[in-house]
Amino acid sequence: MPHIFNCMATAIGSMPQTDPDEAVKIALKYLPDAPAWPQLPQRDFRERMDAQYSEALPGLKLDAVRKRVSFETSGDLTGELENFFSHYLENNHDFFGISAPYAAGFHAFLKALEGGAAARASCLKGQITGPLTAGTSMKDERDIDIIHNDHLFDALVKGLTMKALWQIEKFRKFGKPVIIFMDEPSMESLGSAFSAVSSALVVEKLNEIADAIHEAGGIAGIHCCGNADWEMIFNARIDIVNFDAYGYMEKILLYPADIRRFLERGGTLAWGIVPTGSFTGSETPERLIDKLETGIEFLESRGIERKTILSQGIITPSCGMGSLNPKTTEAILRLLMDVSEKMKTEALKKCT
Repeated sequence: MPHIFNCMATAIGSMPQTDPDEAVKIALKYLPDAPAWPQLPQRDFRERMDAQYSEALPGLKLDAVRKRVSFETSGDLTGELENFFSHYLENNHDFFGISAPYAAGFHAFLKALEGGAAARASCLKGQITGPLTAGTSMKDERDIDIIHNDHLFDALVKGLTMKALWQIEKFRKFGKPVIIFMDEPSMESLGSAFSAVSSALVVEKLNEIADAIHEAGGIAGIHCCGNADWEMIFNARIDIVNFDAYGYMEKILLYPADIRRFLERGGTLAWGIVPTGSFTGSETPERLIDKLETGIEFLESRGIERKTILSQGIITPSCGMGSLNPKTTEAILRLLMDVSEKMKTEALKKCT
C-alpha cells in the first residue's frame, strides 16, 4: 500500500542555528505535518554528517583539535569489534544511541514532542548519513576511505542501521509513522572516474538499512542532492526518493519507466523544489509551483496519473541548510510551507 502524504512538507535535517531549542521551534513552525529533528553542524563539529553517527564504532578516534573523526586500524581491534557486534546481535539500541553532544537538536526535539508540540503532525522524520557518504567521508589513519575496509565498513553500516532503529524506538511512543532518510550527497560520484565503489555494494547496503527500518515499522527514504544513478535508486527497497527538483529535474525525468514502477509499488517522490544553496530571496511560491508542474506534467504524459503523483508526493528544500545563515533558512522554510500548502490543497481535491 502506498503512503499518502498529499504534498506535505518536510526538510533534509541540517540547520545553521546553534541553539537547539530555537532550531526545534523553527522546524515545528514550518514543518507542522512532518517535522524533522534539526542537525546543527555550526554548533559543534560532532554534528557534521561524518561524525554525528560515529559513536560506538570500533577503532574510532575523535580529534577535537583538528575537528575530525577517523579510524585507527593499525592495532588489534578484535575486542572492540566483538563488543560492537555483541550489542548489535542483542539488538541493543541504547548502545548505539546518539548523545546530546552529537545531536543536541534531536534531544531538544524529543523534549518538545514530549510536551505535545507536534500533536498535529502526521509523521515524524529522522535521518542518518547514508552508507556510501559515510563510507567515503570517514578515513583510516592512512587517509583511505573506510568503505574499502570490509570489516569496518560492515560495522559502519550496522552502526548506522542501529542509529536509525534507535530513533524509531524513541519516536514510537508518540504513535505516529516515522520516516528515516539516508542522506547521500556522495551518490553523485558513484560510477564516475573518481569512484572505485561498485553500485552493487551500495545498493546492497542501502537495502540492508532499509530492510531494518521496515522491520521496525519505519519508512525508509533517501536524499540525493545532485545527480545519481536513479535507475539503481528507484529499484532499491526504498520508500521515498528525495531529489533536487530545482536543479536536477531534467536528470531524474530521464527515467519515467523506473519512476512509474516505483510509484506503482507504493513509492513516494519527495520533490526538492525550494532552492537552498542557490536561494536568492526572489523566488515565489507561484514560480516554484510552475517549475514543479513541468515535472508533474511530464510524468503525466508518460502515463502516470496526476492523483498518484500528488498523493504520493512530499515537498522539501533541495538540500540541507546547515551552511546557510538563520535568516535565509527561515525564508526558505517559509517558502517551503507556502508551496506545500498550495500543493496540498490540489492534492486533497484530487483525492476526493
